[in-house]
Amino acid sequence: MSISKTIITTVLALAMVAVVAPSAMALTAGCSLTNTATCNLQDLTTLISGLTSQLTSLQGTSGTTGAGACVGVTFTRNLYVGNTGSDVSCLQQIVGSTVVGTYGPNTKAHVVTFQTAHGITATGSVGPRTIAALTLAMGGSTGAGAGSGSGSTGLCPNGMTLASNCTTGANNTPVGGIGFLSIPELAATPASNANVTTTTNVPVLGVDVKAIGSDMVVNSAKVQLAATKNSAVEHPATTVQALYVYDGSTKIGTYPVNTTTVIKDGSSYYVILSGFSFRVPGNTTRTLTINADFAPSLETSRVLKVALYGTTDAIGATDGSGVNRSAGLDASLSSGIPTANYKQYTVAYATVNTSTLAATANTSTPVAASVKIDSTNGTTDVPMLVFDTKSTTGASVITDVTVTATGDAAGIAAVNAVKLYDGNTLLGSLSLTAAKAHFTNLTINVPQDATKTLTVKADLAVLATSDNGKGVIFSIADPTDATYGILYNKPNLTSTAATGSAITGKEMYLYNGKAAVLTLASPLTSAYSYNATTPTASNASGTITFNAKGDGAALTKLATATVKVKACNSTACYASGSTLGTIAEDVTVSPNTDTSPDGTTATVTVNASISRGTNSGYVWFEVYEIDWSVGGVTASQDWGLTDYRTPSVNMY
Repeated sequence: MSISKTIITTVLALAMVAVVAPSAMALTAGCSLTNTATCNLQDLTTLISGLTSQLTSLQGTSGTTGAGACVGVTFTRNLYVGNTGSDVSCLQQIVGSTVVGTYGPNTKAHVVTFQTAHGITATGSVGPRTIAALTLAMGGSTGAGAGSGSGSTGLCPNGMTLASNCTTGANNTPVGGIGFLSIPELAATPASNANVTTTTNVPVLGVDVKAIGSDMVVNSAKVQLAATKNSAVEHPATTVQALYVYDGSTKIGTYPVNTTTVIKDGSSYYVILSGFSFRVPGNTTRTLTINADFAPSLETSRVLKVALYGTTDAIGATDGSGVNRSAGLDASLSSGIPTANYKQYTVAYATVNTSTLAATANTSTPVAASVKIDSTNGTTDVPMLVFDTKSTTGASVITDVTVTATGDAAGIAAVNAVKLYDGNTLLGSLSLTAAKAHFTNLTINVPQDATKTLTVKADLAVLATSDNGKGVIFSIADPTDATYGILYNKPNLTSTAATGSAITGKEMYLYNGKAAVLTLASPLTSAYSYNATTPTASNASGTITFNAKGDGAALTKLATATVKVKACNSTACYASGSTLGTIAEDVTVSPNTDTSPDGTTATVTVNASISRGTNSGYVWFEVYEIDWSVGGVTASQDWGLTDYRTPSVNMY
């Protein structure tokens, strides 16, 4: 081979890594990379020198203008005017454009020249075939598994196949090369919905995309949005906050919707979604899905129509030859298109923005009890009532709670302050006005499906001795009463009353300086002893155990005469000697002393029994009164004894 042919061969090989020689070269007229016939030996030497220098620049050698722009860069996406990034800088270095990192008209012109030199349709945009050539120009392969020369096989960039050097499809049918795009129809799913009650990531449009001939990689979509409120047109950004592109269950694009991203064309509004990659194999149809976020808090429902925008260019894609293709539907919402070509949704803010707050008594509400008030300073933070509030459908904010006091006049007068607590946090403290404490301007957040428990406590003043044993009851008045109940704000800021019935605490009996404290203990047991010989002599028995102590003075010993028991059946409760028969009762106290010193607890055990006689069925025993004396203060306590009862047994 002659030296001229060798040099020419070298030049042509180097031509694969650059489009033009540096502009500073002085060549014989007509001499170029594509026409070496007029080149002399000096021209060829100049070309080789320039191309070698450019190759060194592409490989990242320092000391060259733009050097290093391709270091660490891999082309993984299609590129076109408007793109920015390191891959754009590398592209500019390869094609000989100024390296600025932004794909502009100058870059496009150089890409056209590069594509023409490599036998690629000159579109000025970078698709799979151009990416393959650029990768070769960098001295690498054409993609994962791609061949580096004609006739090789393997996967091509973006999962596409090229006619010249990539794999074939099923049954050895070529899927690369020239292809076309078709949008036969919208997908059946998602369907139009007249009652959308969620606002996050709601599917609104499914587009069936068909690839004809080659594989197609969809990379853009124009989505039209038409929003109305009470039939009046609104800017769609008032309803829609974001759009998402999905490939099956995989999110491949996120796009904000606002007054900047929404484009107005006459009376139509649309959003351009671009930069994603959705592959459709040749001669198949796949569904591209678009979801939306709706504004979470609007005052009334909105109607939203969603469609593609553009009869020929609503969906953009690139075929196997690197050519950009597009397709669309008759989908301008202003032209009365078929209902099959758009989806319509009513975002039901009447449901989305509402909530229901239900108020109920909490089981930890204190039982009726004797409350000792400090005879010098009074007593603070006496628990009176515990209640629950649960919010459903949406979140609620409690703004008002009204507590009402009832009972003896002296008991109500002893209430210095009513306090509202959220856990250990004091939300407010008020004096009674006309026996009511109205808490306003609260901001108690109750999340959706959550329960908030609130506690009402009282500060009590010193009583006159003559007022011992006076009772007071706290309640949350009927919540349906918008004046005296629980008021809350729905998410749309509408104020309304909680649902439910009045919540009433137990009566607390107030004593000045001295009182008995009774608390239920264990066991609470019952048994039935059957006498087969004389069934009427069979015996039902039960045991009730409770604790008693004096608070402020010693407690006088309780006895059988001071603890009163009834026997009960499904009809009623009866004192000893009536209906059910005579009750045998025995009371023991431990420790067994005449008095229990102030603050010392005595355990009281009550055993009761009754013969069956002519009775049958279930029976149990209850303590209904305890007569106590603490330091001379006496009471016949019939309150707070609801749970002082045995389990039932069957007198068969």
